[in-house]
Amino acid sequence: MAIPESLGLTRRTVLTGAAALLTAGTASLTAARPARAAALPQIRAATAGWTGRNGELLVLTADPATETDYALRLIAATENPAAGAELGPPLQLSLPAGFHPHSMAALGAVLWITGAVELAPGEVRPALVRVHNSASTYAELPVPKTIRSGIATAITPLGDGGLAVAIEGCPGSHLTAITRSHLALSKDQGRTWTGRPLASGLGEGYGTVMTDSDHGLFIAVVDGDGTQTVHTRAKSGVLKQAADLPDAGRPMAAVAAADHVSVFSDRDGTVVRTRFTAEGEILESLSDCDCRGEIHAVPGRRGTWLETDGSAIRIRSTD
Repeated sequence: MAIPESLGLTRRTVLTGAAALLTAGTASLTAARPARAAALPQIRAATAGWTGRNGELLVLTADPATETDYALRLIAATENPAAGAELGPPLQLSLPAGFHPHSMAALGAVLWITGAVELAPGEVRPALVRVHNSASTYAELPVPKTIRSGIATAITPLGDGGLAVAIEGCPGSHLTAITRSHLALSKDQGRTWTGRPLASGLGEGYGTVMTDSDHGLFIAVVDGDGTQTVHTRAKSGVLKQAADLPDAGRPMAAVAAADHVSVFSDRDGTVVRTRFTAEGEILESLSDCDCRGEIHAVPGRRGTWLETDGSAIRIRSTD
């Protein structure tokens, strides 16, 4: 079945993971979304380290009603943490027509945004956009033949000028469920790429999250039953499977700190924080981590994440 014309591609479409959200229409999607303050834009992604804005914390937002009208905004903490962070005015951003953004990361003066390009109703292709000096263009991305329809989801900078991107989708020409995940890697700021399968047979997959740790690349991918599998890629380049965590829920963000990696997941409406070693061994899982709403990692700022429950945005960190 194809995605109905009435249902636009959104972050929640992919990360919620249920095929029903891909086919149920706008009414179901609206019902699944948490309450939102009328004036608060929807947060799609966050990053730091973009020299175009002096390394400040940056978010990609969408209009809460239309889930389009994308904009870049600076975000800063306020003197009253309970009131949440403050969003700045929209910065100039012109994305290619038909592109639906998902995640972003910065490498120097270049901002990289993952997502999908809509070719026709129900036909979507993973895509990567390069933003430089307010101009955006599609960048090369090695989409495998096994993913004919899908979305480029997680992205993280790696070391000095490297990038890692998760490409997710299915072999059919119409996206009805995420069934496999693929890893794309670049060592030279997106000029050349290599790729390899990450996971397959996912059923109704929930999406992949990743981060760069002191050990190397850390990846968490989950299947339709909610079992998270951690993969790590040491700086030597070897990718290996590490821990399996059943009933972990939908991963929202992976955040690296000095001595561990936290994976924040949505398990039946509760935010669960699981701490791993950088090598992928489980340290602890906290079902009550005092976190609320949707969690967004901040690539480029170690140990930092955003929490948004629809009424406020909070900047949190391991410090």
